[in-house]
Amino acid sequence: MSNTKILGVILRGLPNTLYLLVLSFIFATILGIFLTWLDLRKNRVATGIAHVYLGLIRGTPPLLMLLLAYYGLPVLLKAIGINIDGWTRLTFGVLGLSLGWSAYLSEAFRSAYLSVDPGQLEAARSIGLPDRTTFWQILIPQATIIALPNIENLVIGLVKATSLVYVLGLYDLYNEASNLSNQTAGIHQLRIFILLALTYWVIVLVIEGIFRLIRNRFAAIRI
Repeated sequence: MSNTKILGVILRGLPNTLYLLVLSFIFATILGIFLTWLDLRKNRVATGIAHVYLGLIRGTPPLLMLLLAYYGLPVLLKAIGINIDGWTRLTFGVLGLSLGWSAYLSEAFRSAYLSVDPGQLEAARSIGLPDRTTFWQILIPQATIIALPNIENLVIGLVKATSLVYVLGLYDLYNEASNLSNQTAGIHQLRIFILLALTYWVIVLVIEGIFRLIRNRFAAIRI
């Protein structure tokens, strides 16, 4: 079996891998921002909810999170009269990854926001800038720049975590490679998994390039 044919089979799982990556990151970011907002509020109840969620999710392995989302959530929701049996495995994959990475992203957002000098808010108020303007035009851009390296690492980690959806029977890059290896009785196993590793590496290179452009964009704005 040629390398081209092997790569062709592996790449059949690329759409699902990218789908999982993009949607999971979007939903995890939205939930992560909400959790950061809860955590930074001067409200014990809100902060407590955020801390419990973050501690629970960060302490749960991603593989277990996927299994809980796929097998546990339908049972829990059915107990209160909500039926989600029509959800696809891809939906559960996105859900499981989103829940897990929301906690990691929330910590990245929180630490970045707290790293911005709070004196800038007082300085902005002293010259009459509204708090909303200060927040969006001064604090958030700086916090974003600080958070970008951590976010980049988390996205790269998410790329690798997409391979865990094989437990749900989803045909992503890893599952396609694994099935091909089994079908060929392991004869081409080494080449198959080397090509799989190279495929993930190319995806990571693209992500690094995207984040490099984002950092350069923010640097240009600051100048």
